Order: sequence, then structure tokens, then C-alpha cells
Amino acid sequence: MSDVSVKVEIAGGIYTLKINSEDERNVKQAVKLINQKISEFERNYGVKDKKDVMAMVTLQLVSQLAKEKNQAEQELSTLKLVLEDVEQMLVQHRDNIQKTEE
Repeated sequence: MSDVSVKVEIAGGIYTLKINSEDERNVKQAVKLINQKISEFERNYGVKDKKDVMAMVTLQLVSQLAKEKNQAEQELSTLKLVLEDVEQMLVQHRDNIQKTEE
């Protein structure tokens, strides 16, 4: 895991980042998504002020991330309940087998 220096362009600004080489692909995907969202906002809403566009893009992306996080937490909670039920069923099955062997 080595650090690499990567130059990215977001909203017309060039930024040099020092990141883990394993994260480079994710960072480039994020930059592409951010720039796509910026273009969408500028095109669809006629917003030209980069600061306003960046704020709107940030809000949209973070809201989406929060929604996905909540969904993942709910799915994990459901999975834990199912696994607890399976574990309980296995314990009951083991106990039943032991009783029949006695």
C-alpha cells in the first residue's frame, strides 16, 4: 500500500491529492461522478455560480449516501435477526438429536 500523487479536476479547478494507490480508482470514479452532477445542475437548473453548484451536488450526493447507509444498516439488522433464528433452530435441532440418542 503505497501513496501516490494524483491530479484531479473538479468544477474547473485542479487539485493534487496524495492517496493510497488502492484508492486511486475510487477517487477517479468519484471525481467523474461529481463532474457529471455539476454538469447536470448547470444544464438543468441554469446555475452558473460554481459555489452554489458544488453545494447542491454535495447535498445530493451526501443525501444519497446517507440513504444507502440507512438501507444497508436495515438489511444488516434483518440479516442478524435471520441468523439468530437459524442459530436457535440449529440448537433446538441438536438438542432434539441428543434427546433421541439417549
